[in-house]
Order: sequence, then C-alpha cells, then structure tokens
Amino acid sequence: MKGFKLKYWAIPVVLFIGLLIVFKSGAFSSAKTQQIANAGVNVRVVDAQYVNTVPKLMLNGSIEGQTSASISAKISGRIEQVMVVEGQQVKAGDPLVKLESVELANSVRTAGDAVTKAQVNYDLALIDYNRYQKLYGQGAVSQQQLDTAQAKLRIAEADLSSASSSRSSAQQQYGYGVIAAPVDGLVANVTATVGQVVSPGASLMMVQDINQVYAVINVEQKDVALVQLGQKAEVTVDGYTDRIFNGTVDLMNPEAGAGNRMFRTKVKIDNNDGALKAGMFAKVQLATGEAVEILTVPQAAVIQKQGLYYVFTVENDKVVRHQVEIGQVAGEVIQIKAGIEAGAKVAVTNISQLKDGETVRIVE
Repeated sequence: MKGFKLKYWAIPVVLFIGLLIVFKSGAFSSAKTQQIANAGVNVRVVDAQYVNTVPKLMLNGSIEGQTSASISAKISGRIEQVMVVEGQQVKAGDPLVKLESVELANSVRTAGDAVTKAQVNYDLALIDYNRYQKLYGQGAVSQQQLDTAQAKLRIAEADLSSASSSRSSAQQQYGYGVIAAPVDGLVANVTATVGQVVSPGASLMMVQDINQVYAVINVEQKDVALVQLGQKAEVTVDGYTDRIFNGTVDLMNPEAGAGNRMFRTKVKIDNNDGALKAGMFAKVQLATGEAVEILTVPQAAVIQKQGLYYVFTVENDKVVRHQVEIGQVAGEVIQIKAGIEAGAKVAVTNISQLKDGETVRIVE
C-alpha cells in the first residue's frame, strides 16, 4: 500500500513540471503574438497630387548609323592583307582589304601586250590603206585592191578596240583587288581574315557614318496622328542614364509593315562626339501636346494583379485597396486617371505585404 501512496504523491509534482514546460515552450504566448500582430506593417505614405507635365508618347527602338555600308569584294580571290581594325575612322577611298594580285597583274600585262600588238597592226593597216588610196587616185591599183586594204584596216581597228577593252577590264579587275571605303565612317563588324577566300558580295565588314544617327522606332496605327515630321524627341540609352539626346522626327514610312502593322519611323540625332553606337537600345519620348495637369502617385505605389492596377491608401490607420486606371509615366511618378482623389495618403513601401482593411503603422 505504501507504493500506491507514493504514486498519488507524485501526481501533483508531475503536473506542475508539465505545466512549467508548456509555459516555457510558449504555448501561453499567444497574447504576446496577438499584440505584435496588432502593431501592423510599417508603411510610408505620400499624398496623391497634381503635377504639370507635357503629354508624351514613349516608344522603344534602336540606334542606326546615318549611312551603313556593307563592304564586300567584287571579284573572287584570297585576302592578302586586312588594312583596318574595328572602330577605326576611315575616309571614302581609303583601302580596307587587299586581295592577292599576282594573277591580276599578269592579266593586265598580257592585255597590255595585246594592245601593243593590235596597235602595230592597225598602224600598218592604216599606212597600207593610205598608200593604196593614193595609188588608186593615180590609177595604179584597182578598186578591188583599195577595198581589200580598207577591209584590213577595219579589221585591225576592231582588233585594237577589242584589245583596249580587254586591257580596261583587266585593269578594272586589278583595281578590284584593293577594296576601298565607299563612305566616311567607322569600321565595324570585321569578319575578313588574311588567307580567307572570298566571293563577290560576301560581307567582310561594315563602314558606318555615325556623326548623325537615327533612333528607329515603330509607331502603332493608333498613335500615327500623334507623330509629325520635324517633331522634337528626347532619346535615352543604357550607359548614359543621366544624359538626354535631342532629336527630330526625320522620316515616317507611309506604309505599315506587313508583319507588325506598324510604321517604321526615324528620329535624327546629332552624334558629333560619337557617344551613340549603332545597335544600341533606345527609349524615345515624343511630346504630343501642351503641358497639362495630371494626378500622380509614385510608380512604387502601384501594383498589378491579373491585368488590373491597384493602390493602397491609409485611412484611420487601416489600408484600403483601390482599383485605379493608370495613364502616362512622368519620371518617377505615374498618372492616375481614376480610382482615388488628390490628397489621398498612398502607401509606397511594403505594399506587397498589405491586405485590404488591415491595420498599419505610418513611418517617416
């Protein structure tokens, strides 16, 4: 029986120890957790406010040189020398690539010899004809003999003309052995290498005139009426985020592209310092009207879900979600066409953590 009494004494002790462990483990800390939750998410707010801005059409495009010439050989041959490197400034007429020219030079020499021979034959035929003509006037030779001399002269003349044409062709081919720049510009995209066998028309490099460049954009049909020749544009590129390049609309294709149904448009930009390079990605802004007043919030305040846009306002320490209609982007802010009023306190931080109706704490 003593054993049973000992067990009954142990029960209160065991219960006490168990309660102590549960307490230590945090089972009774829910009140503390609730207190922390009630403190809410920290948010910073700004007022939705009106700003003056010029309506702009924003388009993406790329930079192209004003003149971009593909350099290729006009004859087949093997490259003997590449005379330029990428990025080198060249003038029209400067040599770029030289082909092996031994065979070409031999052809010129052979053609020259043929001209010399044809010239001698022509000179002799001319002398004979003049002599027969004189003799015919004296009655010393027949008409048939004079006609024969004249025919020989004509044949010699034709042979000389043919030889001269062949020599000119050989000289032209020899000239094609040195490939020259057709325009002033910078050398780019060099693929030519010494020893390479080239065919006519195969591109060896590019020469691009980038003193003036174009930002090439595609304008949608709905925006065509907003774009006019001579219209001012502001162009920015990655790598020069703090610089705006000014340009003007120089050309708009009168026909939409067959694939995208857009109108290819060129914005001309002065590029005397060579900062803009062909192939750069560009962002183009075209002013499309006079300055207007629009309601804006920071872009960071707007979230998108399933194609709809929302902002959170703070009212009496609680957040309220509003569906909004957005408009143009103006720097760091975005236009709100509908959904909230000016002066609304809009949350701009931790918005991904916010839920409609939840308590928040405003911080500076």
